[in-house]
Amino acid sequence: MTMCSTPKTNLAAATPKVPFRSFMASMTLAQRQQFAEVANRADERRKIREDRLKGQSNSKSVVKASNSTGNQNMPLMKKLFQFCKQHIVI
Repeated sequence: MTMCSTPKTNLAAATPKVPFRSFMASMTLAQRQQFAEVANRADERRKIREDRLKGQSNSKSVVKASNSTGNQNMPLMKKLFQFCKQHIVI
């Protein structure tokens, strides 16, 4: 005995005619290792770029804040040090 609200399918679930096969399955071990190395290097570059962009946005807000406080009275060496700190990437 089934309840009225129980869904009942009339058709069996259709299975795909072509089995799914990832592109990695067709690669040799050496090709997969090379692919992983390239992907890891790309990921590292992406993280470095994101960190650099975050740093630039933070330094821009610092520059805006320091400009509003009036860096006109700041000594020349301090201005030079601040400039180097903001624009030279180590």
